[in-house]
Formats: sequence, C-alpha cells, structure tokens
Amino acid sequence: MKPTLQGIAASDGIAIAKVYTLTEPDLSFTKISVEETDKEISRLEEALVVSTKEIELIKETALKNLGEEEAQVFEAHLMVLSDPELVGQVKDAITSQKVNAEHALKEVSDMFISIFAGMEDNPYMQERAADIRDVTKRVLANLLGKKLPNPASINEEVIVIAHDLTPSDTAQLDKNFVKAFVTNIGGRTSHSAIMARTLEIAAVLGTNNITELVKDGDVLAVSGITGEVIINPSEEQIAAFKE
Repeated sequence: MKPTLQGIAASDGIAIAKVYTLTEPDLSFTKISVEETDKEISRLEEALVVSTKEIELIKETALKNLGEEEAQVFEAHLMVLSDPELVGQVKDAITSQKVNAEHALKEVSDMFISIFAGMEDNPYMQERAADIRDVTKRVLANLLGKKLPNPASINEEVIVIAHDLTPSDTAQLDKNFVKAFVTNIGGRTSHSAIMARTLEIAAVLGTNNITELVKDGDVLAVSGITGEVIINPSEEQIAAFKE
C-alpha cells in the first residue's frame, strides 16, 4: 500500500495531480544596533509602500476569483499597514532602542499578535491576529529583499502543499489549475478552509507533516470529503478515487 495520510476534511472534492510546494523564504535576521535611525525609518516606510501595492494587487485578484466578501480581508490588511498605532510603535522602537527596522517590526507585531490571539471570547478580534501576522510577514520580506511565494504564477494542474496558507496565498489560487491544497496545520474554520469552499476546490488541512513527506513532482490523490491523502497512488487507488 502507498503511504496514506489522514487530515481534516475542510472543503469537499476529489483531486489527483502533481505536487506544487509553496515554500516560504527564510525571513530570519539579526538584531543590529544602529546610529542612523532615520535611515531605518526610511527603509520601513519604503517596505510599507511596496507591501501596500502588493496587497492592492492581491485584493484585485481576490475580487475577481472570490468575490467582494472575501476581498474584504485585504481591506483589513491595508488598514493594518496604515494603522498609525502599529506603525508608530515600530518607528518609536527604532528610535528609542536604536535598532534595525526588522527587529522593531517583529517586536511590535509579536506584541499585537499575542494581544489579539488572546481574545478567546471574541473570534472576530482573534482573526485580526492572523491579519497582522500575514501583513507584517510581507513587510519583513520586503525589508529583507525576499520574495514571498506567488501562487498566481501556477499555470498547470497541481495540488498545492504548504505548512499553512495565508489569506494572501489562498486569494491568488486559480481554481483552473489548483485542484486542491493540503497543509500541515489548520482546520475547518480556518480562513484557508473558508476560501477553499468559496473557490470550490478540495482541501485537507492539519496533516501535521505533509511538507516533510512529499516533494515537487510527486503525485497526490486527495479527498476533501474523507480527509484522506495518498502519496504517489497506485493505478488501482487512482481508479478508485476517480470512481
């Protein structure tokens, strides 16, 4: 028997296709003491401008692929980018601590994320933690000169594999090519699951370690109905899935 994984069935559908791994760039950095804090603030402002343009493009894609309601997520992302409290605190941290923009951004965003994530009695506010995480990751990538994954460039039938899919990732999926996605973490109520159901593509989440078990070019059979994922299925298993 071929290896079979059991995850959480998050969006109905059956798919058999090649693996496309959505790989995150390495966003690690070192805390650096700086004298020219103005230069760090300029770097931050530049990264915010680039990130805003990127999110506006993603919002347009979401509007086209997912509709107005789902595109609202990116309105929230744009608001995070222009939030005077968050941005102001990052600038203050750069100036008062004399540190690089990357360190100040991470310190302040982690604080905001933990505040929102802790609001267990308010699911709406908890969602804001995911928004801040998604947005500040993009700003950090731009500060470091790294490119985040671009799922919009996929142009053949695939099953997307990732540790997790952010709202930005999911909004860029073209259902003509992306037949399903499978992640290590997440569940039926996570944002990626909701978007998968809107796109009407199969999704299995919470497999724990799918990213360690497969590589680009492997074939997967995925059932968003049972949560079953078969790696490099046999002809018989493929026939059973198609049936």
